[in-house]
Amino acid sequence: MKIKYSMILMIVLIAITLHSEEKVGLALSGGGSRGLAHIGILKVIDELDIKIDYIAGTSMGAVIGGLYAMGYSAIEIEEMIMNNDFSNIFDESVSREDLYIGQKRWMPYANYYFNLDDKFRPGLPEALFSGSILINTLFDYTYPASNITKFSELPIEFKCVATNIRTGEIKVFDSGNLHEAMRSSMSAPSILEPMRLDDELYIDGGIRANLPSEIVKEMGADIVIGLQLSSELRPKDNLDNLIKVLDQTINFSMTDNVNRSIELCDIVIKPELNKLSNYDFNSMKDIIDEGEIEAGRHIEELEMLPKRKEKRSISSTPNKLSFTNISILGNKHLSNAKIREYVGLTKNTYYSKREIIKAVRNAYHSQYFSYIYPVINFENNEYELIIKVKEKNRKRLGFALSSNNDQEVVIGLTLELNNYIQHNSKLLLNLHIGDKNEINADYVKNFGKHWGIYFRAFPYLKEQKLYSYGDDHAKTNSVYSVEYGATSGIGFYAKRSLVAELYSYIYRSRLYKHIGEFENSEFYSSGLGLKLYHESLDNYIFPMRGVQFLAKLSTAREGVYSEIGNKKFYSKLRMLMPFGKTFSMKYQFEYGSHFDSKEEEFDPFYIGGIDSYMGLYPAEKSAAIYKINTLALRLNPFDKIFCDIQFNVLQLGDIDYWTAEDDFFKAMGIKLGYNTFLGSLRIGAAMDEDRVNHYYFSFGYYFDPFEFSRR
Repeated sequence: MKIKYSMILMIVLIAITLHSEEKVGLALSGGGSRGLAHIGILKVIDELDIKIDYIAGTSMGAVIGGLYAMGYSAIEIEEMIMNNDFSNIFDESVSREDLYIGQKRWMPYANYYFNLDDKFRPGLPEALFSGSILINTLFDYTYPASNITKFSELPIEFKCVATNIRTGEIKVFDSGNLHEAMRSSMSAPSILEPMRLDDELYIDGGIRANLPSEIVKEMGADIVIGLQLSSELRPKDNLDNLIKVLDQTINFSMTDNVNRSIELCDIVIKPELNKLSNYDFNSMKDIIDEGEIEAGRHIEELEMLPKRKEKRSISSTPNKLSFTNISILGNKHLSNAKIREYVGLTKNTYYSKREIIKAVRNAYHSQYFSYIYPVINFENNEYELIIKVKEKNRKRLGFALSSNNDQEVVIGLTLELNNYIQHNSKLLLNLHIGDKNEINADYVKNFGKHWGIYFRAFPYLKEQKLYSYGDDHAKTNSVYSVEYGATSGIGFYAKRSLVAELYSYIYRSRLYKHIGEFENSEFYSSGLGLKLYHESLDNYIFPMRGVQFLAKLSTAREGVYSEIGNKKFYSKLRMLMPFGKTFSMKYQFEYGSHFDSKEEEFDPFYIGGIDSYMGLYPAEKSAAIYKINTLALRLNPFDKIFCDIQFNVLQLGDIDYWTAEDDFFKAMGIKLGYNTFLGSLRIGAAMDEDRVNHYYFSFGYYFDPFEFSRR
């Protein structure tokens, strides 16, 4: 049997030798991250200097095959993939540092978000990821071929395969924009959103032709090398998460069509990658190496193939382009002018590839788009830039859950409406139910993009339980405080740096349920104020670097609309300076003061808690004037785990003098934080100067997203 097989192989090799002018084609299959094994196989093909005439690819095979067809060597493709951290193409989150200051002022207002349809019903997303990062990465890779519209004009003739989701038919891309064709071929169902081109939707080509050997034959190949990467079906005990189930579902159809395609291949290279899923991007180097190893087992067959007679050259588009026109495609609610404003590119100005990508990325950071990416059209020796967008759902519902020392459970719901009432506007309707009951409505209309002016209206109703404490820091009684009112203002915002707002306010406040030391009181007030806000934190909950600054100054005159005259100032500063990747020095300063108040107990500041002075429980003390200084060492020893070791000093005063020495309080504390999939979990302990211990607990959504909006 072995002799018979050897004779057949020898005959095949002799035939290949005798027909050295025969055309060689590559059929590259899909396989997600496993498709990176193509790079290792191509490295062997490059080492042997084999002449490739045609390439057809599916999914990841379309990406690797398209780059190779452009003229990139296998080693260059490997460097591109590894250096650009291809493993992060599914990370579509926008870092807090990249948000505009106007977005930061709301902070994260919920733990979970649900998109709503036109009838305000919760809807399911099209897929887990939009693919915005992916297609912009592909634009980066394929930029040198931007002036090529027919893939037959590439150094190697190229085609890639997708599936028309409407008809179920195969779509073979042989022209157009290369990065759009690649992205269409990669649209794995339920993983990546279908790609919309010319009013048609396309999903992964592997559904119909995962190993496109037939297409390579039709292109004119006499010899077909099939690079097969589809995996065996998983056993039932290895289907324990969503990704694996989706992976298995996709493999059902792929397995059948690959078996038929193999029959058309003269050489089949199949790396052993069954232990890996389609999404093991953390093992990229190992996958590439496995492809190279497997190709090495086919050296004898490959060496007999025709050799290149000339050096390959890469497609080339000028490093800088000037566009005769910049158009927008796909928008429904945002105007063309507004999107151009977000992108910031103008006609008849030269831009590099990096500048184009950066402009599009900045527009994506506005959070108005599910995806946004550039397309370059070249016609009649002129370049046109098309910005293609898909707007995010304008309506979504946020859900929040929290619990801490002074609140058992608080449930929060927030309805977010973007550009719903007017263009470039946001409306948040917020409801909190539990130990803290709130209704908030925050409406902002922006006039400008990265900088400009805005108008704000903020009506609210807030009811909150407060506790009185004994000398032993134990709760004795409770009282409910109620406040309702509204603020409105005109503000200025400057990119990511500063918000400044002139505002007016009116409110009424009262304490009810005459309990313990609390006295019944009710008053109303109105006045004017100024707010300032700056933030550059890398994360709001557990930052490791950056600065946050908030200041509010308000004044009220006694009269018809103000029962009591008052001048009030509040400020908070957080600064974190990193030293390496795992620890930072943190300094926090908090200061509040009433000036010229006729009543010491008028609208006091409430002090204490895990985020304020650790040495008191939340709102354990109140004062007309206070100052807190905190110095801490923040550690981040493991992913999602944080630790603060801190020392803080509290000073209390009244309306007539700053403070006496007896009004100093000191405490040392430690707190641990962990980002769970249900929200942040924090525990802490502190010892005050009297050696009394205090213990803290906080879970979930614990902060006030409307801190800036309030009076």
